[in-house]
Parts: sequence; C-alpha cells; structure tokens
Amino acid sequence: MYIDIDHIRQFSNTCLTQLDMPENEASIITEALLEADLREIHSHGFLRLPIYVERIQKELIRNQAKITESNENDVLAVLDGHYSAGQVVAYQAMQKSIEKAEQSGIGVVAVKNSNHFGISAYYSLMAAQQDKIGIVISNVSPLMPAVGGAEKVIGNNPLSIAAPTGETDPMVLDMALSNTSFGKVLFAKEKGQEVPEGWGVDEKGRSTTDPDQIINGGFLSPVGGPKGFGLAVMAEVLTGVLSGGHFSKMIPSMYDVSQKQSISHFMLTIDIKQLISLELYYESMKQLVSYIKESKKAEGANQIYLPGEIEFLKEKRNKEQGIPMEEKTFNKINEMAKALKISPLEA
Repeated sequence: MYIDIDHIRQFSNTCLTQLDMPENEASIITEALLEADLREIHSHGFLRLPIYVERIQKELIRNQAKITESNENDVLAVLDGHYSAGQVVAYQAMQKSIEKAEQSGIGVVAVKNSNHFGISAYYSLMAAQQDKIGIVISNVSPLMPAVGGAEKVIGNNPLSIAAPTGETDPMVLDMALSNTSFGKVLFAKEKGQEVPEGWGVDEKGRSTTDPDQIINGGFLSPVGGPKGFGLAVMAEVLTGVLSGGHFSKMIPSMYDVSQKQSISHFMLTIDIKQLISLELYYESMKQLVSYIKESKKAEGANQIYLPGEIEFLKEKRNKEQGIPMEEKTFNKINEMAKALKISPLEA
C-alpha cells in the first residue's frame, strides 16, 4: 500500500505532539523518518515510530529536549543530549558542526546521552546541501561479536559521508558496519520473509536466513569480516569513548523498555572552500563522476550507480506515488494511534 506524504507527516507530528513534544521537535523526528521511507530504507522509517512513542511514554526518551554544551572552542564541542530524542539531538549537533566549519574550516561535535537517530544520511546531507562534506557516525547497542567471539560486544555502528557534486545529487555513503542493519532483519520478520545468506548467524554461530534466529540469540555479521569489525570498534572510539558517553555492553537494546539508552554520535563537517575553490572542487567532482559513470560495464550490467544514487531515484519516485508501507507496519501504527486516541492513519 502507499501512504500520502502530507497525511503521514501530519499523522506523525500529531502522535508526537500528543505526548507534549514541541512542534519543532516533532517535525525533526517526522522528517527524518519520512526521508528514510522515501529512500526505501524502511528499517529506519515509520516502522520505528511505535517504539519511539512507547519509549517517550515510559520517560526513557524526553518529550522535550534538553541539550547542553561543554568543552567548546572554535572547532570542537561536546553535546549532552540528556536522553532527548536522537533526531533532535543529532540535528542540533550537525547544525553546530556546520557553523564551526563555516567559521574555522572544520567542525567536530561529539555527542553523548542521545537516542537512536534514524538514518545517518539525514545529517550528513545537511552539510552537503551547504557546499560542505559531512561525516556522521553513531554507536548503537551491541549486535556483533568480536572476531572469534560468541557474545555481542559491538554495535553495527552506522557511518555516513555525504559530498556535494554540484550539478547532480550529492554522493552519499550510508551504511551499517554489518552486512545489513538490524532494522532490515526486523523488517524482514515483519514481512514474514527470510533474509539473504550472510546477514547473520544463530546463537551457535551458524549461518541462517531465519530472521527470528538472528534476533533471538543470534548475531549480525560484520561487513568484510575482521575489517568490518575493526571499523565498528574504531567507530565506538569516536562516539562513545570520545564523548565520555556509553559504549559497547553499556548500551541496552532499544526494545528493552525497562531502561534508558545512551547513544553517542560523532559529527564532522569540512568547509570545502577553505581548502580549495568551489569551482575547482566541482570541476574535479564532475570528472570523477564521469570516470565512474562512463566506465566499461560488466557483462549483464545495465547501469553504473554512484553511492546514494539508487536511493535518490527511489526518493523521487516515492514523492510522486507516496510512501510504500507493509500491512503489518500499517496495522501496528494504527494500534498505536488508537492507544493515543488520535485519528488513524489512512492508506
């Protein structure tokens, strides 16, 4: 089914303001969820709204953000989100990173005591839309074992890098450091589907395509094996360790609604024009794009895509036809609406 964009935007904002969340904060969360579903990253779209609402109701996420700063200078800052909504904290952190880059050429913001913030690209693109390069990393609750281990000790900590290209959409890398995100495994379970081989293993370390076996006692597999694990560990250093926040086994699952999460983020913005002229940068990016797009295609390949290009194509299509949504997700959202005593979402 497809959901009208304006309708789901209004619905989501109503759900959140019903919990006494300020309209501007509700709007930030809604737009991040909407961006995920438009790009068909449904694992981080409105599928997550019910768990956000439940955590707000249980006072595990603040319904009104409190964000404080420390250790600030012209280039650096640490933000404490005090368990505010992850999207609101991350949005403010990236804004500050951009401001510092505009002033000093580079802006670095470390964040602690935040929550799940949705898709990383939402924030890296904030920089790319202002002629800057944005780098965003977050930690999450442990989902992967160490190489040779049989216990979850590290998150599949997402990474996004967005770089403007000038005439076309930005290049955007947005990836978890596992072969897939945990949300995609949850989404496969929601659809009653198996997952591809290599996404995860069961509790005994055996490869499985059953999402339930990955969710219940199993693990996600790191992208590239030891290389992905190493990247995830270093992401933990740049987020939880560097901010003075929580990391690794300190962080409970989002779906454990008995305790707060303390998620950490890392935002870095580079102001291109303070390194080279924008004219030269965009000329070079145009040439790089042409090298990639016009390169010889492998047998059977019809198109060569840049990082993020497929998601931009999906976004443009879905802006015309509406948000695609699974029936189970639709029903869960309307169960939430009934509990909140607001009008249901309509297909």
